[in-house]
Amino acid sequence: MGPGEFDVIHALAFDSRGRLFVGDRQNNRIQIFDQDGTFIAQWFQFGRPSGIHIDKDDVIYVADSESRDGRTNTGVLSLPQTGYAYNPGAQRGIRIGSAVDGTVRSFIPDVCPYPYPSGSSMAEGVAVDSEGSVYGADFLEIGRAHV
Repeated sequence: MGPGEFDVIHALAFDSRGRLFVGDRQNNRIQIFDQDGTFIAQWFQFGRPSGIHIDKDDVIYVADSESRDGRTNTGVLSLPQTGYAYNPGAQRGIRIGSAVDGTVRSFIPDVCPYPYPSGSSMAEGVAVDSEGSVYGADFLEIGRAHV
């Protein structure tokens, strides 16, 4: 899909200048638009975006819960080398960087052991509190507390 086109929009966020950041997950990129909907840029360095959060200082947090290179958790190349979630070289986790220039400055790795399963693993969404604590929105049911 070309610049300004989408395949599985999975997250939206605005920066301090009002630019719209779109998590175009199936295309393994973030696309950026101005307030008139004009395409500005596309960034691939933040992985396969499942969730995006941009704070008041334009720090961008991007959750990638799906990137895979074709290997399963047994380390064997048994999944197709193309298709859904194929994003060679990208690890799952939360990337932290600049919404101003697109640099990635930090990485919180996914807790799911690598190589990854074919589906999604942990942080599907991301949020940050006023003290800078980063939260990954987990959609998997790991266990259930009994009250």
